Formats: sequence, structure tokens, C-alpha cells
Amino acid sequence: MSTPTCINYGCNNKVAYVKKNTDGTKINRAVCGRCHKLRNDPGTLFGRYGVTEFKKNYCENTDCTATIVDRCQLDLDHVDGDKNNNTPENVRTVCKNCHAIKTKTCGDHSKSSNVPLPSPKFDFWEEEGSLFEEA
Repeated sequence: MSTPTCINYGCNNKVAYVKKNTDGTKINRAVCGRCHKLRNDPGTLFGRYGVTEFKKNYCENTDCTATIVDRCQLDLDHVDGDKNNNTPENVRTVCKNCHAIKTKTCGDHSKSSNVPLPSPKFDFWEEEGSLFEEA
């Protein structure tokens, strides 16, 4: 399997390798090493390299009530659970709380990084019986 490219617009570098799963599959970042290092220096990343960051400054779950104070509270979530699928349609910015619930609900944590979920569902919180509904 080839290494995916960085999710950021205008960057065609290969993503950065992080570590291996216990089953031996690689875990990659959604971004390349340069974009990861320069994420806190947007002037350099955007100005010098002409890259537009993919990660938003808010949680894309419209039902989320979390107050985002810092970008460290946000994650990039791969909708189908495949961390090598860096297409913009498959990656969403969500807060850490929504990401944890989505991962547990959809079983992303139990999937190999190269095996997509059988029926990916990002909008799980909009279904009847949502975890966010009032009791």
C-alpha cells in the first residue's frame, strides 16, 4: 500500500509516520512532517509554502456544545475509519469529545488502519436515540 499524501490543500508531501499498531500496521498522521511542525506558525506554512490548512477552528458536529478555546481540542477524524484515506470527503474536524464518542460508537478503535468500516456513519449523533439527546 502506498503512503497517502498530506490532507492540507496545496501540499503534496507524503504523510508522517507515527508508529505501528500491535498488529504491525502503520499509523500515519493526516499531515506531512512539515505541516505538522509548522501548524503553530501559520504565517510560514501559508505564506512561504502556499499551503491552506484543512483542519477547521471548530467542531463540525452541529450538535456539539463544546467551547473550543485552543486548537489542541480538535482532531481530524477519518469518517470511514481508514487513516490512509485522506480524501477531503472522508476527513472531518471534530472536538476530542465528539471524536471519542464517534470512535467508540463506530468501532474505529478495533479496526486495522487499512480496513474500512463496513458502513461508515459520521452523523451518528443525528440518529434517533442519539448519545446527545436529553433523557
